[in-house]
Amino acid sequence: MQKKEQEYAKSTFNEVANNYDEIPFFKISARHVVALIQKHKTEENLKILDVACGTGNVVLESASCLPKAKFDAVDISEGMLDKAKENAKERGLKNITFKLQDVAKLELEKKYDVITCSYALFFLPEAHNVLKVLVSLLKEEGIVIFTSFTKEAFNPSSDIVLELLRKYGSNSAKEYDSEKWENLKTEKDIERLCSLAGINTGAIESKEIRYGMSIDEWWKLFNNTGYKGMLMELNLEDYAKVKEEFFEQMRKELDAVAEVELVADSYFVILKNVKG
Repeated sequence: MQKKEQEYAKSTFNEVANNYDEIPFFKISARHVVALIQKHKTEENLKILDVACGTGNVVLESASCLPKAKFDAVDISEGMLDKAKENAKERGLKNITFKLQDVAKLELEKKYDVITCSYALFFLPEAHNVLKVLVSLLKEEGIVIFTSFTKEAFNPSSDIVLELLRKYGSNSAKEYDSEKWENLKTEKDIERLCSLAGINTGAIESKEIRYGMSIDEWWKLFNNTGYKGMLMELNLEDYAKVKEEFFEQMRKELDAVAEVELVADSYFVILKNVKG
């Protein structure tokens, strides 16, 4: 990961770590990842790596459902790792080793049966190289499972907040291109990523993840995810203006109903190491 992106990711996710677990769709997605692991791997003594583990949604769910497996979990954010360790302790999970590492510069000597990477590759400027490294860390017949959001995810709310962020001076929002293929919002984007990595595109599954949220819950969502870094670039006065105008525009979306539907529809990609 380039230094600018690395520091942006670290500061953003350190900031949101304590509230990250309040986001339900990450847990819904994690349960589906576990189901895919169990579908493709029936052995009990698996070695599993979770990269960009965040606060541990995937690795904690996996470790709970697969108690005989051994897990390594890595993340670039100290805040995220601290929260993940705390969560593991609360759940009494002792089959996870947490490591502070940049996913773009992994220093691991093991080979794994399963590697998971949830909602992280689209943050990385050289995602194809990262994916290539992940596949190289697999045992023969091992699998990588990674996730990304579809193009429908978070609209129209995300468009509203991004436009306001640009209006009030967030440089990161101004630089963000929602149409670039690296966002991995379509199957064609995923196929291109795999092609650049020199990997055969495996199975791509899509899953609807949807539920209603109030305007307050939407605002909390943007303050507890990757959008937080953009919000942090604003001064207090402009932050208040973005919030006020966001609420105003979202009230128009409500149109006499109590909630705006969150769409967090996702792709689940399963790549197999058939060469060993």
